[in-house]
Amino acid sequence: MRALSNGIGWVFVPPRAATERLEDLAEVRAMIEADELEIATEELRWLLSGCSEMLEAHVMLAQIAAESENDVQLARAHFGFAFQLGEKAIMQAQCPGPLLGSAEENAPWYEAARGLAWCFEKQGRSTDADQIASSALRFDPSDPTEIRAMLDELRSGGLPVVELG
Repeated sequence: MRALSNGIGWVFVPPRAATERLEDLAEVRAMIEADELEIATEELRWLLSGCSEMLEAHVMLAQIAAESENDVQLARAHFGFAFQLGEKAIMQAQCPGPLLGSAEENAPWYEAARGLAWCFEKQGRSTDADQIASSALRFDPSDPTEIRAMLDELRSGGLPVVELG
């Protein structure tokens, strides 16, 4: 973690091993866009074997598991690991926030939070989903990944949410 020079927030700083693999990660994005998910999955696993702290690689594996394989358990494992890595970095840096969701460096952590909350909700663990959402929103109340809306939609079955009062 490092504080931004303008003093208005913090960003995650990936480990050197992750930075060295950014070009490979870009290739994986292209594979996913081309719907080459098996190859992308193998490449992501290879990347993680060299640097297990690549938040974005865990998020990508989780998204593949959730979206194409419908494997909520595997998705939860990768989203959860990425989320925990971020929390660990936050605690070690004694980061008070904010962690702006608009900062590119923070996007994978917010995607991990959204995905983990989605997995918990799909598994009927709404309290855990709310806890993850609260943790993420504490650092950026603007809700950069629209985690509140996603949970509302899952809970309402797609029906519009009507607020009274």
